[in-house]
Amino acid sequence: MSACVRSAGRVHHQLILLLGTTQAYESYRDRMWELEDFTEIRRWYALHLLLCVTFFISGVIINAVQFLLYVTLRPFNKSLYCTLNYYLIYSLMSQVLFLAEWWSGSEIRVFTSDEAYQMWGKEHALIIMNHTYEVDWLMGWIVADRSHTLGKMMQYVPTIGWAWRLSDIIFLNRNWQEDKTIMQTQIKEFFDYPYPVWMLLFAEGTRFTPAKHEASMEFARKRGLPELKRHLIPRTRGFIQCAQSLKGNFPVIYDVTVGFNTKEGEEPSLQNMLRGRKVMSEIYIRRLPLDEVPDDDEGASKYLHELYRSKDQLLDSYINTGSFTEENDLPKYSSRAMPRRPYSLLNMIGWASFVLSQILRFYYNLITSGSLISISFAVGIVIFAYLGLYKMIGLTKIDKGSQYGSTDTNKKD
Repeated sequence: MSACVRSAGRVHHQLILLLGTTQAYESYRDRMWELEDFTEIRRWYALHLLLCVTFFISGVIINAVQFLLYVTLRPFNKSLYCTLNYYLIYSLMSQVLFLAEWWSGSEIRVFTSDEAYQMWGKEHALIIMNHTYEVDWLMGWIVADRSHTLGKMMQYVPTIGWAWRLSDIIFLNRNWQEDKTIMQTQIKEFFDYPYPVWMLLFAEGTRFTPAKHEASMEFARKRGLPELKRHLIPRTRGFIQCAQSLKGNFPVIYDVTVGFNTKEGEEPSLQNMLRGRKVMSEIYIRRLPLDEVPDDDEGASKYLHELYRSKDQLLDSYINTGSFTEENDLPKYSSRAMPRRPYSLLNMIGWASFVLSQILRFYYNLITSGSLISISFAVGIVIFAYLGLYKMIGLTKIDKGSQYGSTDTNKKD
């Protein structure tokens, strides 16, 4: 590390005090983050492994605490369990936020109305989001975190899957007869939560690819549905069930359309973020009354298709011009400032310090033992962690996503 970076690090806290304002601090932090030496450091595989191992070990610890609370506290005091579980799952999910916000320096610009902006985090809401990019879900997490609702939003996957399973996340089997019963039962759990809940629904059912889009448009032509340029045809059954079950308890839908500005940032991928490369997301959000969704199945289905037709206009305009509303007559909103919160950074520092101290102690004992078997075991752990890290990243890639919606599954809506 250069003398410049060392000196900057020594006076970091003093400068924060002198700068005085959040805007000035963030400007200074961004300049520090973009120093050439530090950019190179963020590409070190050893640090990538530390981030991955920290996430896994902290996740297992959090899962154990969640399970203990689930069997001992939840049957007697569900409200207290939900409150404690919020902080536990936030501690895990905010490590992914750290990767986006602090490690890669990625940012978001949000375009929405005054009313929507003022109500974020103060009301239950159903979130309808496009699923076009590898990390659009992560941009949604950032908005939720800055709206103070992240912890309130993969069942058999260790750490985060188990955390969600113990947090009333709805897991579906993509068999409607089974899923309908699951949704009817589990949606009611949200009504008892002591704080506002955002329920996220990817109505397209899977991430966008050219092959899936071609199959989806063939399905639309056969059914006489409006064809879309930038989205797949939405799956209506889940939306209908959600709308019917949530009415009276959830007042609004937040229609969220996510785009990425590749002129100011890199291609949106978890791998770019892990390597410290900034991603810039721009998000258009409409606040729509849930009561406007018709009560009957046919009317609700038409509502969703019309919603996606307008989402398609927004995203098509954005891709063509860089503006969501340049090529359509949808409402034009100003960009809203949503400053970073420090909690994901502080949380990551705490967990990484704990995990690193345990790793150093573990490897010191192995190496000083002088046993060839122990040393081989230590090397094997590193190799396993490295392969596991890039296997996890590979699972986020669009071409590794579900085939749901791309073949015969389009025969039923």
